[in-house]
Amino acid sequence: MTKIKRALLSVSDKEGIVPLAKFLTENGVEIISSGGTRKSLEEKGIAVTPIESVTGNPEAFGGRMKTLSFQVSSALLFRRNHGEDIDTAKKLGIEAIDLVVCNLYPFAEVAKKQGDFDELIENIDIGGPTMVRAAAKNHQAVTVLTNPSQYNLFVELFNVGAGAIDDVAKSHFALEAFRHTAEYDSLITETLQQRLLGSRSSFHGHATGPYANEVRYGENPHQKGFVIKGLNTKERTRLAEAPAIQGKALSYNNYLDADASWRCNSDLHMQSPDKHCVTVVKHSNPCGASVATSSSEALRLAWQGDPISAFGSIITFNKKLDLECAQFLSERFVEVIIAPEFDDNALEILSKKKNLRLLKLSPETESFDDLMIRTIDGGFLAQQEDNGQELEIKQVVGQHDSLNNDGLIAFGLKVTKHLKSNAIGLVAAIDGQMTLLGAGMGNPNRLISLQQAVEKAKENGHDDLGDALLVSDAFFPFRDNIDEACKFGIRAILQPGGSIKDKEVINACEELGIAMAFTGMRHFRH
Repeated sequence: MTKIKRALLSVSDKEGIVPLAKFLTENGVEIISSGGTRKSLEEKGIAVTPIESVTGNPEAFGGRMKTLSFQVSSALLFRRNHGEDIDTAKKLGIEAIDLVVCNLYPFAEVAKKQGDFDELIENIDIGGPTMVRAAAKNHQAVTVLTNPSQYNLFVELFNVGAGAIDDVAKSHFALEAFRHTAEYDSLITETLQQRLLGSRSSFHGHATGPYANEVRYGENPHQKGFVIKGLNTKERTRLAEAPAIQGKALSYNNYLDADASWRCNSDLHMQSPDKHCVTVVKHSNPCGASVATSSSEALRLAWQGDPISAFGSIITFNKKLDLECAQFLSERFVEVIIAPEFDDNALEILSKKKNLRLLKLSPETESFDDLMIRTIDGGFLAQQEDNGQELEIKQVVGQHDSLNNDGLIAFGLKVTKHLKSNAIGLVAAIDGQMTLLGAGMGNPNRLISLQQAVEKAKENGHDDLGDALLVSDAFFPFRDNIDEACKFGIRAILQPGGSIKDKEVINACEELGIAMAFTGMRHFRH
């Protein structure tokens, strides 16, 4: 680790900068600074090297030009372990800068107080982001701090490293720096969009581009909607860019349902890559799902899961859509079909349904690694996708064949995970093939979800539920669900457990002759 010998300090938010600067000078670090930061430090008697002595140029244009220079950028960017870079730096008289402490012009504060447009423009920082990004890019050699909250940690690390910062810490500081500049640029874009075009959204009206396309309509026909493409770092095509083989443009709801169908089917595919998986989704919930020995059989079983809800649904296949599947679907109304490939004969049949959308998209083969992002008033919520894997299935009462069937347990957990909470899935193995018999979801009362799942299974001809497995996405808080399940002939239950009423629920199962196992993992989906 290289010791920090020279630091460039240029901050708008001066909280904590004086104590930090004193600490640096006490430890033999030269401080370079400019403008208001330099003035604040010199007023406290801290020795500062003026930025002009590094750049060879005075501040100009009302402070618009200070740090932007070949000399400063070179001092940050040249590679300390690269022989040619080191030689070039010596020839050019470039002396390394090892630490950048910089936070940007207070654009956010000016925007909040609805400052005039000229003031807003003057608070768009140019030199600051350049320094921050240069330091972050070369973070193996340069430490970059962008927030006063980091100063104490930096001091601790500096002391531990005897004047040097370890590589892991520098990497974390660099990541925060890139996040800082990204948020800053996003705020500028949104604010200027509002000031110049009268819209808070960069994707309003004609303000679309290569990363945002207007969809057919939003959640309802009177709402505008957009599909915004993220950065694709994967080898495969993503849903937002999936090629449409035929059919009219997708709407906002079509994309949501397509994503739900594709994600659920991808989970089934990752569990059983050699099998044929089909998922039928309506209003973002799987209403049919199956894993079978052929796509046609999987489609038949999945459709039987809820033939009524399957009307106008989104269907995803993990294997090539063949002629037999196309013939089955040609007599039924569906909105979108997703498959990695389409047989030529299947395409010929489906082409007669002009409005039917066909998307070519392969299933995911690894765990989902994107953040799931939703808007709330004034901000966003983000979380990892639910990739949780149950480590142990613990049988707590009774015995039942379905609770000894690892394939059925995995299938039931995957499908139920994709139902909106409170969720109940009824699954079964029929001739070795896994299928969703019925589902209940999206209710504030889990008892209603259970009743809906049973009602749907019976509608679809499954009157005897003795061989079914009931899967719950969360624990049962009371025994009433157990009593209700018994009433419908259900003999096996899989649930996370963890309620203060677990003992009561277990006793109810024992009393009624129902087998139950705990997974130890909840799968809420709101």
